[in-house]
Amino acid sequence: MKRLAILTLILFVLGSTARAERITVAVAANFLTTARDITAIFEAETGHDVDLVHGSTGKLFAQIVAGAPFDIYLSADDERPARLVERGMAADGAAHHYATGHLALVHNEGVEPGSVDDILARSDLRVAIADPEVAPYGKAAREILQSARSGVWDRNILRGESVGQAFAFVATGNADVGLVALSQLLTYEGEIWALEVDDTRHSLIQQDAVLLIRAAQSEAAQRFLEFLLSPRAGEILLASGYELPF
Repeated sequence: MKRLAILTLILFVLGSTARAERITVAVAANFLTTARDITAIFEAETGHDVDLVHGSTGKLFAQIVAGAPFDIYLSADDERPARLVERGMAADGAAHHYATGHLALVHNEGVEPGSVDDILARSDLRVAIADPEVAPYGKAAREILQSARSGVWDRNILRGESVGQAFAFVATGNADVGLVALSQLLTYEGEIWALEVDDTRHSLIQQDAVLLIRAAQSEAAQRFLEFLLSPRAGEILLASGYELPF
């Protein structure tokens, strides 16, 4: 009887291992740290492995359209996931809203800055943003800068490939200020001044996800998306500076 119990246990472990999967998730740069936190819990609880590939939303979209082997796409906008749905590239024929992001102005000087408008009124600023053509946070930043009465949009604008690179420009002193994701501030270990930007001053940053067609039969991918949309992951999202859709 004891040998039978041991054999049953071995078969159970082997069966569990056989069912474990490895999936690849394409993650917008602003969401990378939060995605790592969510992934760590998901892997520990399910036994599945998750590889995170990060970059600008636009660059990842182009890679998916070109056939990149991603299972899930976590975008920083709702436009590109909707386009994948239209192309028939979403496994369940739908996009899923998982978070709303917020924009922040970061400043690397050693004194507390004034208001957002006070800072952007300065004529000597070097302003870092993500490339508006590929990064939704960059698009929102462009709207802020173009609406500023100081004409800052026509001066020293440094464009990073992603919002992560834009933040790095400020953190390293290569830019005076940056318009980046609020979520980046909560994981930054250095000293930096920051002001949250009024959401009414730019387009809503709605972040959507899609389960891609190659993952239609993947239990791990489906469970990861379900976990991302769960209240437990929602706690992590809130702590990371995002607004929940649920």
